[in-house]
Amino acid sequence: MPVSRTKTQKPQEKMEDAYHLAEEAASETVNTIKNKAKDSLDEGSDKIKSATDQAENIIKERPLVSIGRAFLAGWAISKLIK
Repeated sequence: MPVSRTKTQKPQEKMEDAYHLAEEAASETVNTIKNKAKDSLDEGSDKIKSATDQAENIIKERPLVSIGRAFLAGWAISKLIK
């Protein structure tokens, strides 16, 4: 942050200081939003990976039931479309 100057500071210098302060504030805000978005993306990615792993485990444990459910879902969708 710029050090405050004496009262004899020129208007142009005041404007430059204000510009730099606004620039710093905007940069900090952008970085904060970027970090929050990255955290949310990472959290969502972890949840999707967990759900995928659970689905894989269920399919491995009961392959015939999984095939039956897939067939039933396909049949139901085809009936809805017709």
